[in-house]
Amino acid sequence: MNDNRNSRTSEEFVNVTFLPSGKRLKVKKYFTILQAAQEAGEGIRSICGGKGSCGKCKVVLQKGEVEKNPEPHEKFIKEGENAILACQSKILTDVEVFIPVESRLEKQQILAEFIVKEKDLRPIIRKEFYEDAFLPEIISQKGYKLVFSPGVEEGGLTLVLRNNEVISVEEGDTRDEVFGVAVDVGTTTVVVSLVDLKDGKVVDITSDYNGQIIYGEEVLSRVEFARSRKDGMDILQKSIISTLNNLIGRIMGGLSSERIYDVVISGNTLMTHFFFKRDIEYLFQTSDPKLERKPFVAEARELGLKVNPEAKVFGLPPVGKYVGGDIVGDVLTSGIASSSEISLMVDLGTNGEIVIGSEGWLISTSVASGPAFEGYEIKNGSRAVEGAIDHVKIVNPEREPEYTVIGNVKPASICGSGLIDLLAELFKHGIVDFTGSLQPNPRVRKGDEGKEYVVVEAEKTSVGRDIVFTQNDIDTLVKSKAAVCAGMSVLLKKAGIDIADIQRFYIAGAFGYYINIENSFTIGLFPEFPNAEVLQIGNGALAGAYIALTSESKRKLTEKIARIMTYFDLSTDPNFMEEYNAALSIPGNPELFPTIYSKYV
Repeated sequence: MNDNRNSRTSEEFVNVTFLPSGKRLKVKKYFTILQAAQEAGEGIRSICGGKGSCGKCKVVLQKGEVEKNPEPHEKFIKEGENAILACQSKILTDVEVFIPVESRLEKQQILAEFIVKEKDLRPIIRKEFYEDAFLPEIISQKGYKLVFSPGVEEGGLTLVLRNNEVISVEEGDTRDEVFGVAVDVGTTTVVVSLVDLKDGKVVDITSDYNGQIIYGEEVLSRVEFARSRKDGMDILQKSIISTLNNLIGRIMGGLSSERIYDVVISGNTLMTHFFFKRDIEYLFQTSDPKLERKPFVAEARELGLKVNPEAKVFGLPPVGKYVGGDIVGDVLTSGIASSSEISLMVDLGTNGEIVIGSEGWLISTSVASGPAFEGYEIKNGSRAVEGAIDHVKIVNPEREPEYTVIGNVKPASICGSGLIDLLAELFKHGIVDFTGSLQPNPRVRKGDEGKEYVVVEAEKTSVGRDIVFTQNDIDTLVKSKAAVCAGMSVLLKKAGIDIADIQRFYIAGAFGYYINIENSFTIGLFPEFPNAEVLQIGNGALAGAYIALTSESKRKLTEKIARIMTYFDLSTDPNFMEEYNAALSIPGNPELFPTIYSKYV
């Protein structure tokens, strides 16, 4: 297709209808189906952000004509399969497109639970009520600073104070309505906690997909989107702000959102840059960008947040490109930085962030564990969405395994926690050996991609085909778990400590909250820590935002945590490849798994 053809038809429009939602819109001819879906706000999975390299955006063309890019279709669409790739199909006429369940962004199991060990209730916001008051007199007597032009100056008045600044003056006694919000800005989901700043109680928690997800499920796809378009950063920032505004409106119910006077957000380094609309180019100019380890602070009105116009937004400070404010939030939640005990913490996603330390010292790293734990690169894998198998147990190795499904519906896929259980159970029963190879078994057969284990037969699924666990899936999962375990092992050596020296092992994040800990040790995802108390702290990023929201001193502590944390880049560390290669078996290096080897190897 040449440029002349594009310019001649640039003003031609076509109608697009998406099913089963029924959404309909008009777009320019030669838009891809994925671009049309983004315009419509229709959720189609797109890990690669539209480059045609993941094959997850399969849709069914029910009416109309498209122009397909042949190479990606040859790679991902099998002969006889009634599907096309949304990102590689340009619309030529009016079309009707059906999005099958496996390609939809379905409701995800979102972790909103968090654990706070102790509260230090000293928020930066407070209210004072004065009866029959004259505002200028109060300001003069108290030495307060008025930072806006009040609409009322006399009568019964409630002053809203941020330290010594008066940020709002309200008629009557409104001391019962003083709120803040703690926000976990995740790549996939956004979780908002409404907090009563009088007593620190969590009034409500709500969540939804991050609106940016339609521009790419992986953060690096969004980076490319931001860098390749003049308006890319603006679109991404408006999208996350719109998501947050919708959640705030939902959580406030009948109360005015102007009663929210303080906002604290926690997110990885790139998500925080997108939220505050900060330039990201410097993060990609060198392998070690000079990042200021300072909090992000902005006026809520400048960001477009629908809260009190004088509210400020505080973003937890990042440590580096791959260790962001969300990990600082995890550390704050765990209490590692103020404990005499030696602790190790891990937060797992596409990247695995690892921190070791105790009072006064912290060292960290990040490993590219890959997206397997989120169900990507796995034939029947998915996120923890409705219809995903989340736990597996094999009772009889010759029969169908027992399993549970998110939403108690027919299974459609397997999510990360289910994959760990499945690999561990197969290993325990000898169906997978220590090299990660499938062994002869009534449920092991030859499939399109080699050997595969049948988890659920087609008639018991919602997708009408067998859910299988292939040899390629196992190899991918073993590589992912090896990267995490190797990162932990190298960091232990950097700190000069042994697995027996770890006294507390913290697992943060949604994935870590739902996994079976014993099975994670069995496959070698984590080394054994024989003397450690294992603590799953849930959404540590959200908890960290909550702690910083409710305590000014803890908010300052986040800056200290970011400042004292040493970061090791393992991508150039020769010890990492040595440990990684040792971890490519199940469970891995015998020195790290004495109990597992005595049981199963």
